[in-house]
Amino acid sequence: MAKESMEWLDAIASRAKVDTSRVESVLTARHIVPTPVLPAPRRMKLLSISFGGVKQGVEDDGSYAFDWQDLSEGLWGMMTDRNLRGKSSVIEVVRWLVRGRPSPNLQDDVKAWIHNACLRFDLDGLEHEVRIDCRNGANGALSRRSSTSANATVLASFSSEKQFEMVMSDFFLRAFSMEGLATWRESDSEEKAGHAVIHGWPALSGAMFIGTNYDVVLGDLPATTGTQARLMQMYLGVPWVSTLASASAAQKLVESGNELEVRRRNQGVRAKQTRVKEIEALLVEKRGALDAQPSDEAIQASLSVLSGRYSEAKRREKAMQERLDRETLAEQQASAANLQDRRELQAHKDSTAAGSIFRLLDPTCCPRCDHEIDLARKKKEALSHSCSVCGESISTSEDADILKKELEESVKASKAALDKAEKNRKLADENLVTLQADLVSIQTKSEALTMQLGSFEARKLLVNEIAVLEGRLEEAGFDPGTDDVADDEAIVLKAIVSETESLSKAVRDEFLEEVSISLLHFAQRFGMHSLSKAKLRGNASLLLEKGGADTSFSKVTKGERLRLKVATVLAMIQVGERRGVGRHPGLIMIDSPAAQEVAPEDLRELLSGLKTVREELPHLQVFVAGMASKAMSDHIPPSHRREASNGGYLW
Repeated sequence: MAKESMEWLDAIASRAKVDTSRVESVLTARHIVPTPVLPAPRRMKLLSISFGGVKQGVEDDGSYAFDWQDLSEGLWGMMTDRNLRGKSSVIEVVRWLVRGRPSPNLQDDVKAWIHNACLRFDLDGLEHEVRIDCRNGANGALSRRSSTSANATVLASFSSEKQFEMVMSDFFLRAFSMEGLATWRESDSEEKAGHAVIHGWPALSGAMFIGTNYDVVLGDLPATTGTQARLMQMYLGVPWVSTLASASAAQKLVESGNELEVRRRNQGVRAKQTRVKEIEALLVEKRGALDAQPSDEAIQASLSVLSGRYSEAKRREKAMQERLDRETLAEQQASAANLQDRRELQAHKDSTAAGSIFRLLDPTCCPRCDHEIDLARKKKEALSHSCSVCGESISTSEDADILKKELEESVKASKAALDKAEKNRKLADENLVTLQADLVSIQTKSEALTMQLGSFEARKLLVNEIAVLEGRLEEAGFDPGTDDVADDEAIVLKAIVSETESLSKAVRDEFLEEVSISLLHFAQRFGMHSLSKAKLRGNASLLLEKGGADTSFSKVTKGERLRLKVATVLAMIQVGERRGVGRHPGLIMIDSPAAQEVAPEDLRELLSGLKTVREELPHLQVFVAGMASKAMSDHIPPSHRREASNGGYLW
């Protein structure tokens, strides 16, 4: 290993044209560790699964206990005749205990029902047990039982969910000789650099669990995380995988930092240009103000002109005030005359109306003394139009109409005189307001000019401001230049990535060729008889030839993707076993295969293939959770099944 590592260092130094000491310093600073040794396979199988607690808010609420003992290698099944009866929950509990944290698929209510859980498993002949009490957080321990000792050895205890995850992650990474996979995540903002993301045991353990999401060939993380290729290579036992992942993430980090520095410099240049323009604009403004600053003589002349204008405006204001007073008085007199004329007209109308009523009366006696009015008087009244009672003359309606017209003419004339007087008063008022505004304006200008007298100080202040701005302009335009000393870290990291990738690629391609052959073999045994070619590439993409046409993993049906995922994992295990380097522990848990558009005959082919695979991989342990069917019953013996019928629950 030491010799290979030294050759690796020398090759990197040669690529980067630096000393090996510089390469070592970059490796140390970026925590990049060489991993050239091929790992030995580790085998894991479950011995028992148990958990219990109290269900709440469901039809079968109350205390429950699930206990599945005496597990070993082979094909195992969990079956119910209806959905949502606890099959997937068993797999999720196992995943929780193996990973140290629940996956998003373990529903919150189901997790709340679980008060305690225990998972016993065998790892290369040594029995281990993880036990958790989750009624108040997460309290428990991971222990190991030796065949030579009756007492278990507590490897680690935990008292919180975070500690639980840390314990299980540390244990399995050490047990399987794995390291966290470093990937690079770009930033959403140009102002910030991206950052490295370390995918630990929860991500790596995804190769043991095949759920109902078949977007990627291996694991359960989205393709956008960039973990698929690294995950595949690590489980195949390809050397240098974690070294390459760490170096690639470090290279991205440095390159991103350099790009960010360039962007910041460009932003600084733009900001400097903006600042220069602002200062130049201020200079133009101040210089213009200095040029526009008048002398005392000019100010005195302007004040003299304004003084004359003020006197003239003041005289006109006085005259206009007098005129306004006269017009106001004339308006009041015209208003009074108009009011008197309207009153006389109204009185005449009222009198005429009353007279018309009384003239209709024909009295027969005096209303005071009851003396009878004789016919002579009534005859005289008709001839002379004099009242038969009092002897006064009685006016006719023609006389009243003539008088009414005269009164109406008087009202019209007085109203016209009032309108004219009102118009003259308003005009005089508007003129007075205008003159008063002119006086205020003249006075304001005079005060402003008066303040400018003795402009020496103002000019001196402007000169000083201009000098300061000129200094700022010179400072803002100064470019000290950039440091031409190039940092060779990016060059060294690029050489590390290139050299490590070349070492890893040679082994990877050889492994992938074998895996592709085994993958095709398993997929055909799982019922994909029209599949004639399969090629697993270094980026974890899967190219296929099906029915004589080229296609890929993402383009086939979900049922076919399920079988391809299982075939891929089995092929990796088989090649790893054959070469003695694979890291997959041989435990596979498949959830609800019949839910993914798998026809009954295809499910039978899948289960039949899984059953016979044990002949080639005797240490393999596979759990399948699905709906009760003849295919499940035919290929999984009763001793290897946990099933619920008549709509019952598995736990």
